[in-house]
Amino acid sequence: MGRSGLTAYWITSPYPHHPLGFGVTAWSLDDAFAIIFAIDYGRYLPSDLDEVRVIEGVTYADLDQSHVVLNMGPIVVRGMWYPFVAVGVPRWAEERIASDAGRDWRERRRAGR
Repeated sequence: MGRSGLTAYWITSPYPHHPLGFGVTAWSLDDAFAIIFAIDYGRYLPSDLDEVRVIEGVTYADLDQSHVVLNMGPIVVRGMWYPFVAVGVPRWAEERIASDAGRDWRERRRAGR
């Protein structure tokens, strides 16, 4: 994935009741968070995003084979592949990222740093 400029991230929340994690392939970590928030999964992340665990460059072999791999989308396409939402980033999510609504996650991220 390095040649395409995309990186696969595995992001886990410190919250006890949340998805196992978020699998996102993105241009950057900021882009990965933008995708998570645009698809409305940001509610499972803390206000201080420094509290989340991030594995950069995660591979298929690194993932939980019995659950995540069986339920994930393609890891080589920009977008959220776990929980699987759609192949790529849906147009409506791209519009959220580009709009003022996309600013919410950026302000939340800055507040945590």
